[in-house]
Formats: sequence, C-alpha cells, structure tokens
Amino acid sequence: MSGLRRNKSAHLGAVAAESYPGAENDAPLIARTSSEVERLRSVVAQLMHTAAHDPLTGLLTRKLLLERLDEELARDAADGSKIAVLFVDLDNFKLVNDSLGHGSGDEVLSEMARRLSGCIGSDDTASRFGGDEMVVLHPRATDGSEVALGTRILTALAEPVFVSGKEVVVSASVGVALCTPGMKSAAQLLREADTALYAAKDRGRARLEPFSDELYERAEKRMQIESDLRAALREQQLFVEYQPQVRLRDGRVVGVEALVRWKHPKFGIVPPADFIPVAEDCGLIIGIGRLVLQKSCRQLADWTKLTPGRSLAMTVNVSPRQLSDPAFFTELRQVLADTGIDPTALCLEITESAMMSAPAEVIRLLDQITQLGIYIAIDDFGTEHSSLSRLRDMPAEVLKIDRSFVDGLGSETGDTAIVSSILSLAYAMGKHTIAEGVEKREQAALLLRMGCEVAQGYFFSRPVAAEQIPPLLTGALWQARSPRTQHSAPLTEAQVRRGHRYFIDEFLDHIGAPMGTKAPGAS
Repeated sequence: MSGLRRNKSAHLGAVAAESYPGAENDAPLIARTSSEVERLRSVVAQLMHTAAHDPLTGLLTRKLLLERLDEELARDAADGSKIAVLFVDLDNFKLVNDSLGHGSGDEVLSEMARRLSGCIGSDDTASRFGGDEMVVLHPRATDGSEVALGTRILTALAEPVFVSGKEVVVSASVGVALCTPGMKSAAQLLREADTALYAAKDRGRARLEPFSDELYERAEKRMQIESDLRAALREQQLFVEYQPQVRLRDGRVVGVEALVRWKHPKFGIVPPADFIPVAEDCGLIIGIGRLVLQKSCRQLADWTKLTPGRSLAMTVNVSPRQLSDPAFFTELRQVLADTGIDPTALCLEITESAMMSAPAEVIRLLDQITQLGIYIAIDDFGTEHSSLSRLRDMPAEVLKIDRSFVDGLGSETGDTAIVSSILSLAYAMGKHTIAEGVEKREQAALLLRMGCEVAQGYFFSRPVAAEQIPPLLTGALWQARSPRTQHSAPLTEAQVRRGHRYFIDEFLDHIGAPMGTKAPGAS
C-alpha cells in the first residue's frame, strides 16, 4: 500500500512537471518558504509569550491578569462559585536588596515566584504586579478555598532560600478579596485585596487578612487622614509641645523632648498615634520631621538667650524615612548654622527597631551626625531584643527605657529586672539613660536608686507649650528624698552604685545565677 502511495506521488510529480515546465526547480523554493513560515510562527509565538510573561519570574504580566479577571467577572454566576483575588507581598524585601545586592534579590524573587506557582491550581492565574508584589486570581472559590490557597502560599514562601551560600528567610503577607461575578469591577476587587494586604502588614506581617467592611472603613479613614495631613502641612496646623526631662538626683530640668501635635480644624487635637503611622507610610513624615527639627532648634536658641549660662538639651524624634532622605544631613547642618545652637545640645531620637535594622548607609550617616557633636538616642529600648554586638557598634550614646517597663517598676518583678539589666548594660557600655513614662513618685525614687540619670513623664510634667518651659527651669520638679529621709545627705555615687548592684543581683538571682557565685568546678 505504501508502495502504491509512493508511485502515485511520483506520477503526480511527473504530471506537474509536464504541466508546468520548470516546476521541478521550484520544489526547493517551496520547501524553504514553508520552513521560513514555521520559523516566523515560532518567533511570533516566542514574542507573544515574552509579552505575556514577566522576564524575571516567568509569571503572567499585570495586563494579562487584568484581562482574565475582567473575563471572570463577566461570566455567569450560576455555579455558585466566587472570584477571589490574593495580593501577595514579600515582607522586608528591601533589606535583601540592601544587604545582599539586587542580583541576590532577583534570585530570591524568582524562587518565591516558582514556589507560588507550585501552590496554585489549574484554573488559577499568578502574575507579577510590580516589584515584589504578586497577584493570584482564584476564579472558582468555594468553601473557603481562597483562604486555604493563601495559607499554602504563606507556608511555601516562609521556607528559607539559599542565595550565594547564605540562608535567607523572607516571609510574605497576603490580602484576600472575594466577590460574586458581576458584582464588582476588577479595579474594586484589586483595591479591596490591597487594603487587606495593608492590614496584614499593619498587624504584624507574615499573615493572611481577608477584606471586610471594617478594613474598608479603616482604609477610608486612612485616606482621609493622609489628605487632611497634606492640608495641615500647607496650612500650618502642626505645632510642637515640649516635655521636660528631669535629672533625678536634684529634680532639675536638663532637657526637653519635642513632640509634634496636630490641631485639626474640624476634629481638634488628633492623637499622634492616629497620624504618625500614616505619615510614615505615605512619606509625609519627611516634611513633618523637617518642620519639627526647625521649630525645636529655633526654640532652643530662644531659650538659650533667655537663660544664659543654663545648659538645656533638646531631643527630637527622627524617622527612618528621614534618615533615608539624601537631603537630611545637609538640612541638619543648615539648621545648626541658622539657629547657632550648640550641636552637643541636640539629641536625635531613633526607635530601637529602626536602629537595629538600619542598613550600612544609615549607620554611616549616623556616624557623620555624631561627628558634628550631635547625640543619638535609641528610643523604646528593650522592646526589640537588640543584639549586644549590634548595639556595641551603634553610634548611640543614650538609651531611652521604654515606658512599658517603667510602668511595672516596683510591682512587676519582670519589669524591675528588665530595667535593672538595661541600666547595668548602659553603665557597662558608658551610655546615658533616660526613663520614659514616669507617673508615680515611687517609680522616680526607684529609678534613682537603680542608677538612672534622667527621666520624663506625667509625674514631672505633661508636654507643654514653649512659653511654659522657662518657669520650669528655675527650680526642681521633685524632691528626691522622702519625708523620713529629708534631713539625710543626698545619695553619693557609691551609694547609687551599691543600690544598682543590689538590683542587678536581684535580676541574676531571678534567673538562677546570683552575682558572686562560682560556676561548678571553678576555682
């Protein structure tokens, strides 16, 4: 049979040659044309694939995902399934790029995309939305399958990644939004998933958050705060109050902390906890920080003229966003030049979490700042479990003991031990200490006996307007001695050290290693 086919083909070829003189010479041309068409088809297919997929991760592009999402939202909802969108974002991915370089960051991102692809089903679509953001379309969500999918993604992405011989752990946060086909637009569903993702980040990261009406209300409030805060900067609604910092041994005011306040034209005073995080997120904290630094330094210059010969320190909070601003150092030097204040009278306060995670360029900047004579303080100290070796290398001269520990002084053994250990650490490393949140006389007295130098809190004074500070500089805000010991001499340095040693002993005894005991077998 095959022979008949060959003969038939040969016969047809002969007929063609007879019918079209020279046709036998066109055969190679026809073959080449066919090959060229196939090659062009392959090139077009490759170009279409490249256009549809992210070159780094291999995931679909944002454009393709949006098209598929629109198609799913337009489909019939008769089967009862819903459409879910999962917004996935890697936590602290910038630290990977900053510490290991962008090449290693690309490796991590590619691996995370591969793992995410391994979690999704055949009906699902994964895309790279931009940066380290990925979006998964789960078009047939039933019985909580979208939450199960998000949980699988969290687990897969939490596993360590080995890059250049180093183990890197990068967690992820996931926001989930759900709807029935035809009920919402693609833009609205993605916005809701993004809102849920923001909530996951805000609530600690490495978690999944489903969208809810509560989150919507919070997002609306946040957007309103951001809008009003921009107006507040333009219309000078922000002002600064100052909380005195008291030297415990004599009750004298030795410094003040500058605290920004916002008087909203409709709602009155807005708590800092309501607007500072929003300012951090949207970048407005740079303008707010600049305003506070300028106002507080000018105010310090005015107080210095009013009380010549009286030294007073000014503590100003600085955010990580400010330290990352290339113009910050230049602006800081300009403020010193404009106000003429002594740089050693200025202390910049940075939270412990920001300090401990600061990249190398920020540490270099802090070194430059200290070379100007300005002090650096670590705020909220004790809340982030700092690495001692990291702390040793930090250009910080002041540790501010967090109010959460001061609150339990004398009543909570754990808090007393923590404050004692912080003071011991500060003493050993030659650093100054300021205790925050002192609200009772007993706390102030105990801090003094433990060796703390300076404290602030409502017991001494609430934050007040600038004009209320000068009268506080003339006397003592408290008497360190109780009525029973008011005729006793002030505590000597040796007595303070003995009292400090007592609390260190108490702390070590609490953990089973009282000072002075020898290890088994020691001589």
